[in-house]
Amino acid sequence: MTEKKCPYCEFDDYDVIDKNDFGVILPEANPLSKGHSIIIPIRHVSSFFEVTDKERKSLLSLLELARNELKLRHQPDGFHVAFNDGDVFGEASEHLHIHIIPRYKGQQLKLDKRWGIVQD
Repeated sequence: MTEKKCPYCEFDDYDVIDKNDFGVILPEANPLSKGHSIIIPIRHVSSFFEVTDKERKSLLSLLELARNELKLRHQPDGFHVAFNDGDVFGEASEHLHIHIIPRYKGQQLKLDKRWGIVQD
């Protein structure tokens, strides 16, 4: 049996928007809005509640950095920030990733199956 490769451990350095010693900011492969990005710890860990204090602080620092960069680049009106933790919607979270999704006036945010939403 072959092990499934973690897409978040196998990121391309070319895609990195910014990083620090414990995490990176990457563009979301399936964006819900212009600028949708993710913040991931470098260490393979599945839960926000399993990261070390240093990792948590660095991830929050990257989240703020991503917010500031997205405000400069895309001028959104706000942000949706979220992550799934644990066995959510029948899919175990393999590698912690925090979504920062820019929100724009007049543009509805259509959440999908990643968020437990099934649209008919």
